[in-house]
Amino acid sequence: MALLAVALVVALGAGGSVYALMQGGEHEDNRGGPGPSPTATASGTGGPDPSPTGTGAPPGPSGGVVPTGYLGTWRSAIDSELGSNPRRLTIAQGGVGDRVLTLVADGPTATGGTYHCVFEARLVRRPDAGGPLELGPSTVRDGTGGACNPGAATQVLLLPQGGLQRVSKDGGERLTYTKE
Repeated sequence: MALLAVALVVALGAGGSVYALMQGGEHEDNRGGPGPSPTATASGTGGPDPSPTGTGAPPGPSGGVVPTGYLGTWRSAIDSELGSNPRRLTIAQGGVGDRVLTLVADGPTATGGTYHCVFEARLVRRPDAGGPLELGPSTVRDGTGGACNPGAATQVLLLPQGGLQRVSKDGGERLTYTKE
């Protein structure tokens, strides 16, 4: 039965967005994509327009094209009926085709256990000076118990108030992060 539920979630997609999300307490959505905004708990979710800051953030250090404002580690969480599902997203310097995003997703499962997923995504096009970052589908680098599924392509935007938002290209799901 649990295998059927996981298969259903995979079929619905949102994996790229690295978020092991428990929907309705019955279906696990452990894809590498952002979770739906109504359950996201990070500040700024559902708030201001997710357009780039327009500050013209300079490109990153030589050897990469990721604007410096995106670099570093960002945190968020998705709340479900089973508890909090923390997310830790790290963006590294790199060029088009490089793995620049790593997402760690943890949380409780419906069976009383926990999951731990590590996803990666590649930069698919050179960003403008202020972004956004266009990332390809996420892949699973590490995962426990078969609970982790690849996710859809995503776009990452810097928000005017200083947060970062990751938006799934396949369903518009979004999750807002704050910098560590």
